[in-house]
Amino acid sequence: MSVVVTGVSELNRRIDRLAQWSIRDSEALQKIGHQVGAVYANYLKANIKDLDKDITVRTKKDTLKVKKGQLRRSSGTWQPDKNRNTILAGQRTKAIGKRGKTTKYADGFYAHFVEKGDFASRFGGKHTTQNTGVFSRGIRSTKNRSEKLQIILLKRNFANYARGL
Repeated sequence: MSVVVTGVSELNRRIDRLAQWSIRDSEALQKIGHQVGAVYANYLKANIKDLDKDITVRTKKDTLKVKKGQLRRSSGTWQPDKNRNTILAGQRTKAIGKRGKTTKYADGFYAHFVEKGDFASRFGGKHTTQNTGVFSRGIRSTKNRSEKLQIILLKRNFANYARGL
């Protein structure tokens, strides 16, 4: 006695296409990443307090003027590698992924130190300021919300993708 199964090739083709979800629907997944990352970025923009003056920082090449509010303005989402669906959230800087489009007046690297958002004791900091702990508090308070939003959006996107097969 032999068993004949019809439609196996069609089933295998659909399973292969489902496995290609992250490649075929890359733009939608990146959009979801930006929406999820915006939860943390918006928290930072709302809770980082600006320094009351501009600061000049001397680098190896030249002097750089760090404007007040630069750390808050540098908060956002970006994609460090255009070949992947990974989206990062936080302060934009050229120190992470040097190919970024961050201008020197929107770079959060120096602004982070100037506005003393994380002035550790190993660097001589023994005081607290209005921005001390903003990043760690932001991660703690937005983590659950971001994860829930990501799950909802990914489920919705996968359902739409699977329906189109």
